[in-house]
Amino acid sequence: MTQETLHPLVARLTSTHGYPYLDSEEDAVAALPPGDSLLFLPAHGKAHMETPDIAVVLPELVGALGAASTMGGAVAGPAYERQLREQLGGIALPAIVVMRGGRPLGSLSRMRDWDEFLERLSTVIARPLAATSH
Repeated sequence: MTQETLHPLVARLTSTHGYPYLDSEEDAVAALPPGDSLLFLPAHGKAHMETPDIAVVLPELVGALGAASTMGGAVAGPAYERQLREQLGGIALPAIVVMRGGRPLGSLSRMRDWDEFLERLSTVIARPLAATSH
């Protein structure tokens, strides 16, 4: 799956919201802000019914969790998605990975209700970088 074949709501994250489309760890380090970012792993190659829902709420989560910071958002390409899944212990997709300085800090898989997204992602954001888990 290429960026051109993404679900329209996922593609909107890059076209309308300006989120970078990351194909590698090097892309992440270069494109993400030095602070925290929410990286969307949209389940490339599998039509997943939760993917469009997460794509819609991701900008709202970035705004809510990064209200006073430079938090960003991004979308992982297929190769980087595979690499992160392996690195994070085979997490379920679709998922949001909290990135700090271009490195994964933790993740949250599947669609959640708003309060659970905020609570669980805030917990991951509060971790020091060395405490990587999912």
